[in-house]
Amino acid sequence: MIETTIEETNAIVESSRRAFMQWSAVPADTRASCIEAIADALDAYADTLAEVADTETHLGRPRLVGEIARTTFQLRSFATEARHPTLTAPVDNEAVDGAPPEGRPSLHKVFVPLGPVAVFGAGNFPFAFADVGGDTASALGAGCTVVIKQHPGYPRTSTEVLRIARAALEAEGMTPDVLTTVMGVDAGRALVAHPDIQAVGFTGSLEAGRSLWDIAVSRPRPIPFFGELGSANPVFITEAAVTARGETIAEDAAASIALGRGQFCTKPSLLIVPRDDEFIDLLARHLAATGEGPLLSTRSTVRFADTKAIVTTGQGVSEVLRSRIDTATGAVSAGLLQVAADDFLADHQTITTECFGPLAVVITYTTTDQLAEIAQVLEGGLVLTIHAEHPADRDTVLGLYELGKRLFGRVVTNGWPTGVAVAPAQHHGGPYPASTLAGFTSVGLQAVMRFVRPVTFQGITGSSWEELI
Repeated sequence: MIETTIEETNAIVESSRRAFMQWSAVPADTRASCIEAIADALDAYADTLAEVADTETHLGRPRLVGEIARTTFQLRSFATEARHPTLTAPVDNEAVDGAPPEGRPSLHKVFVPLGPVAVFGAGNFPFAFADVGGDTASALGAGCTVVIKQHPGYPRTSTEVLRIARAALEAEGMTPDVLTTVMGVDAGRALVAHPDIQAVGFTGSLEAGRSLWDIAVSRPRPIPFFGELGSANPVFITEAAVTARGETIAEDAAASIALGRGQFCTKPSLLIVPRDDEFIDLLARHLAATGEGPLLSTRSTVRFADTKAIVTTGQGVSEVLRSRIDTATGAVSAGLLQVAADDFLADHQTITTECFGPLAVVITYTTTDQLAEIAQVLEGGLVLTIHAEHPADRDTVLGLYELGKRLFGRVVTNGWPTGVAVAPAQHHGGPYPASTLAGFTSVGLQAVMRFVRPVTFQGITGSSWEELI
């Protein structure tokens, strides 16, 4: 991989700034047509792109073809929002009563694009959370140009996606520099620090994201950094739920933990369950049946082994199902750890270390009071899951809902956290360390609000003025 120099990065940002002057000024319908053209082009090359991505990520062609379809759906959704805005539609105070309240001026609020923005793609989704994924699609829909920091895990895929997207823009009569790219760690840092970059979208590790966030907020003119950094997603399972449907819960839990070889940011990491050896044995057997396979890269396998080693040093942690790790081939099998609630409470910081791969920790409790104690030591996360029975667990569930509202971006009841629907009501974020700015999701139409800001015009009346804005 040839890394972009600092001088080249500066020149690329300058080309993005020039492109922004054109992209932000064209009619919304033109922008929408360009975004749709990118989606159409990606669909046309879906099989080829999936084949290339599979050689770099080992995610499998069926999964990757489906991910491309999700990506183009996102692009078309933001094209529709650009063409027929709902979230970013102008707002008039006259619209309330037909006229401003007496003594108040006429106000007209519009949403303007921020400018060139930087997007850092995720390693586990080479399409939907990458070069033209949700962050880029929403930024384009908002009227921003995008400089993409390519992920080192799939350089050939990234290069091909950007070639297709830029060609689609050019075919529509638009400068291809609406989408540009840099490669390398130093280029990524320089990108965030560049004064012409107005916001950053990032999906990745806590360590890398935090270092970039610190750059973004330490600039002479700080900028918003929309980072998704990490999450230990807990699942609270009541005794009544285990009694009523323990077999189903164990089977579905194993499927969710092992989905994508455990490389989903929403993977259930902590299962808080009643002390029930039969249920834990069921879960271990279902996890063992998921088999083994390669992680995204050798680097991913090494990181998985390192973080697993940290978790297993936690007080009272034992291995119920040993995860086999082959650092030569990158293959891993699912694993399950177990710890009693009191030991977890004594060493929760070690045991909640995020382990990106097919591993989960079962925390066993003996009294419902321990559920509240465990809840008190959890950090902000993407998603909280609850398995309970009504009406027996009503009070317990109400307490966990309060926890969910305080610390998580999504609360799932009697379901599983993996699988994030692209829908208006979706929220894919959460309090730090899950996200740096939890108010704006990275999935769904509200992502467009990351890349605009409101401007209110006062005293404008009559079409001759209004046409100017």
